[in-house]
Amino acid sequence: MEHFIAYHSAQRMGYELESSDELGFLSRKFGLLKKAVGNTVWVVQGIPDGKKTAFSLWGAYVADRVEVQDPSSNLYVISGQRVKEFAPPVPLNNLVWFPALLKSQSNFSLGFNRLSDKTVVQALAALQAKGNQSSSTSNLPDIDLPTTGTEGSARLVSHLRRERNRALVDAKKAATVNAEGRLCCEACGFDFSVAYGTLGDGFCEVHHLVPLSASSESVTTTLDDLAVLCSNCHRVIHRSTPMLSVVELSKVVARGRRQ
Repeated sequence: MEHFIAYHSAQRMGYELESSDELGFLSRKFGLLKKAVGNTVWVVQGIPDGKKTAFSLWGAYVADRVEVQDPSSNLYVISGQRVKEFAPPVPLNNLVWFPALLKSQSNFSLGFNRLSDKTVVQALAALQAKGNQSSSTSNLPDIDLPTTGTEGSARLVSHLRRERNRALVDAKKAATVNAEGRLCCEACGFDFSVAYGTLGDGFCEVHHLVPLSASSESVTTTLDDLAVLCSNCHRVIHRSTPMLSVVELSKVVARGRRQ
């Protein structure tokens, strides 16, 4: 397995990373992104700290797909399922091996890049293993590293993305329950509480009808700009270019059920 670095500059992007089940890294390096599929991506964030930058290890994931994010600018997103999220992120500046990582990545000016230094990979693996041992709430297995041979691990999506407003998500859910009496997917009708009982109560995903990535600046979002979708429909709707509307996706679902 190879290793890659995905670097997020909070200053350049205008926002810091936040925990989410919908993550990914944006890049125009399509060829390199394709090579990273099936391999480990380490997520590093840089935040201004006076005249310096405070670097931290945010997480790691195994990439499983590359999708078009913006065809007009050749922008792609590489995503994968969760392996490890460091909470809190691990400070890197004072670690003895970190200068070697900085040098190999040209001070992270490369954005997304391959990581070839085995010493650095092993150091990152040690941080990940230490995090698993010290966390009583995490039972995630180790990712596939040179010193391990685990398989069937739960995976993490690690998306470096625009900040979402959690209050809007909660408000959309509440408004839907008040209007409809329940939360169900607007495209296929799936209701998590019906399928999973109390485990599914209050669960759904909230979809932006117009992707935040379509704007280069912050946008004002209303509840009418959001839709309630199940996890499957939410994942599928983002696979189309241009992105389907919820109505269009519901027609796709209906046609599939008739076949």
